[in-house]
Amino acid sequence: MAHQKAKTAYYSPLLFVLKNAAAFTPFIMVPFGLLARNGFVDSRFYINDGVFLVLVATYVAVSALWFLYLNKIPQTKAADVVFTALFHMLTTLFVLFVSGFLSAFLFVWVVLLIAADMRFKMHGFIASFAALCITGLLSILLHQDLSVKEQIEIIQGILIIGAIGFTIAKIRGITDRERVALAKTREQEAYQRERLLALVNSMGDAVVATDEFGSIKVYNSTLLSLLDTNLNLTGKSVDVVLKLVDSTGRRVRLVDEARNRKAVFSRTDLSYTFADGEVIKLYINVAPIHPAYRSHEESGFIFILRDITKEKSLEEERDEFISVVSHELRTPVAIAEGGLSNIVMLQERGASPDMLKKAAVAAHDQILYLSKLINDLSALSRAERGLGANIEVVDVTKSLQAIYNNNLAQAQAKNLKLDLDISSRLPHVVSSKLYIEEIVQNLVTNALKYTKEGGITIRAKQTKAGLIIEVEDTGIGISKSDQKHIFEKFYRSEDYRTRESSGTGLGLYVCKKLAEKIGLSLTFGSRLNHGSTFTVTVPPKQFATKGAKAGDHLA
Repeated sequence: MAHQKAKTAYYSPLLFVLKNAAAFTPFIMVPFGLLARNGFVDSRFYINDGVFLVLVATYVAVSALWFLYLNKIPQTKAADVVFTALFHMLTTLFVLFVSGFLSAFLFVWVVLLIAADMRFKMHGFIASFAALCITGLLSILLHQDLSVKEQIEIIQGILIIGAIGFTIAKIRGITDRERVALAKTREQEAYQRERLLALVNSMGDAVVATDEFGSIKVYNSTLLSLLDTNLNLTGKSVDVVLKLVDSTGRRVRLVDEARNRKAVFSRTDLSYTFADGEVIKLYINVAPIHPAYRSHEESGFIFILRDITKEKSLEEERDEFISVVSHELRTPVAIAEGGLSNIVMLQERGASPDMLKKAAVAAHDQILYLSKLINDLSALSRAERGLGANIEVVDVTKSLQAIYNNNLAQAQAKNLKLDLDISSRLPHVVSSKLYIEEIVQNLVTNALKYTKEGGITIRAKQTKAGLIIEVEDTGIGISKSDQKHIFEKFYRSEDYRTRESSGTGLGLYVCKKLAEKIGLSLTFGSRLNHGSTFTVTVPPKQFATKGAKAGDHLA
């Protein structure tokens, strides 16, 4: 659109002069009238100074009114007709009583023909030519002293002026049509460009178009967002804006690589570093722009960029997870397999029942460990996919009582005290009963595992922060160096007391994942050799409304 406006502005002065040329006639009338008055040109038709001054003054006044009229919006067709008629009438009078028909001033009528044609098309041209013919006829009638030769010259002048005006009008018509066609083409081009820019700006991926030298021509707002900048990037080199390095830290220049490959390609191993040191990984697709056959359009490149930092991180995390799981599964399977092989070998050699039992127990422990690991992996899979997170009205009191009853015998077997401290009238909550019970059960299991003496307390109370569920133990506690890692998968403390009991290193990681899935928070406090307290907080917004019954499922 900007280009179109610029083109219109280019044509406006010319169109303005052509359409309004008649109003500038006094600039010709005055000097020509003075020449006729003083005899420098044919003065036979000059009546007197009074007529000359009145005609010039009237023409100037009409011209001034015309320019004032142009500022009136909207203009009317009737007013255009009146002003055009006045210009023709005053020019006719000037020709008849000042300059004469056979003078050079008559060529002013060409201007009248063109102006009439531009404003009223062919009808205006015909009317102006008719006025010219009438002026010639009146000239012959008013000036009886004209010779036959001069009368013929008047007729020739009419035809010549008409022919010149008609030719110019036709050329102008053709030019106008071409100008209109060009304007429409440019308007369509601008429209298509705006559509293209709108499409590019609506894309979620960053898009950059450059010339063959890598100078940026077009880009979208997503690129500015990706690079966290508001700078104007037009004209800058894409390799200066995007300082990329590969996985080895080597600088990569996209334009050079695009020139060398000369085909569409993509890369996922490139990184971009912000001014503050933050690094993101990028997916970049590069496609060359090939102009049409015999086209003079310049070539270039299209770059599409996407931040894949998260995807890369997840990919690396997945690879690490598979590697660790493979290792964790291989160890118990190998030990169990070895234990069972020992039993067979010992039995063949007639070993005592005690030795066989010891080998069988060792193998059985590894099978239990493997079963626990599989259960934890299954719970983790459910947490990752959100399975089992059926939202319902949960009676937390009943759930905690059930967990207490299920773990009481195990606590007593270890000579540990298991307490249940629940405030009266705890609110029901809208959440996943399965997830809440699994979180608390894992916390209690851990507490029983790492507590040698003393006891474990399951506590629940309502506060301004929400419904607080705590599992407190008097166990070995967690060192400060371990505290920042306890929610990491497969992490186990190097404390020998931790290593004494089997564990998968997934329990707390699963608890954290489950809590996040249903909008709960899981925090802890611990002191080495004094025990730990894990806290699950259900926010008030998840409290059930009055009258809601436990077990009611919600959409």
